[in-house]
Amino acid sequence: MGGRLEGKVALVTGGGRGIGRAISEVYAREGAFVGVLDLKLEVAEEAAAAIRAAGGQAIALQGNVAKRDDVFNAAAALKEAAGPVTILVNNAMWNRYGPLEDQTEEMIDRMIDVGFKGVIWGYQAAVPQMREAGGGAIVNIASPSAVLAMKHGIMYSAIKGAVASSTRSAAAEFGPDNIRVAAIAPGSTRTDGANLVVSEEAWERRRQRVPLQRLGEPQDIANAALFLASDEASWISGDMLFVDGAMTFAFS
Repeated sequence: MGGRLEGKVALVTGGGRGIGRAISEVYAREGAFVGVLDLKLEVAEEAAAAIRAAGGQAIALQGNVAKRDDVFNAAAALKEAAGPVTILVNNAMWNRYGPLEDQTEEMIDRMIDVGFKGVIWGYQAAVPQMREAGGGAIVNIASPSAVLAMKHGIMYSAIKGAVASSTRSAAAEFGPDNIRVAAIAPGSTRTDGANLVVSEEAWERRRQRVPLQRLGEPQDIANAALFLASDEASWISGDMLFVDGAMTFAFS
C-alpha cells in the first residue's frame, strides 16, 4: 500500500456501499487511512474489513449523517484512531423519485436531512480538524441534475443544486485555511442503491443517451474522487467535475 494519498486521513460518508465503497477502497489503496461511515454498522464493517484484508487501513463508523452529533462523533473517533481528518467525502444520500405531489413530508425531510444537512454537518465536523492539520480536501458528490431539469426529481435536483452551490461558497470560505472543496457530478452510474429506484428499462434509456454508450461504474467516480483529493488537484477548488460520458453537455 502507499501512493497518492499517503499519510492522509479520509472520512467517507455512505462509504460502505456503491460509489462510497469504491471511493473508500481506492483511497485506502493509495495510502489513506479511511473512516467508512455508514448508517448500518455491519455494512461499514464489511467494507472496512475488505480494505484491511487487501492491506489497507480502515475503521468502520456507524452513524446517520442527518444527525449532527453522529457526524461529529464519527469524525472524533477517526481522529482518535488515525489523526486529524484531512479528506472528507460527502457522499451519503437518500432519495426517492416521483411526482412531487406524491412525496410526503417525511420523505422530503429525510432527503434534505441526509442529502444536504449531512453535507453541512460534514463541513462543521471536518474543517476544524483540517485546520489543525494545516489543510485538507473536501469532495462533494453532486449530480448533473444540479444544473439540468429532471422530471420527477424536483427534490433531488434541488438538493444536489444546493450541494453544488455550497461547494463554491465553502471553497471561498475555507480556502484561506488551505482547504480545497470540489464536487463531482456523476452521470448514470449503476449501484445497488440506484437499482432499487431505477428499472432495467430506465437504465437502458439512460445508456442510449450517453455519447460514450455505456453507464457509469462506481470505479469511474472513485477515480475522479481520488484525483480531486490528491495533491495533483492542488489548484482546483470550487469546481464541479462532470463524470458522465458527455451526457450533460450533449443533451443540456
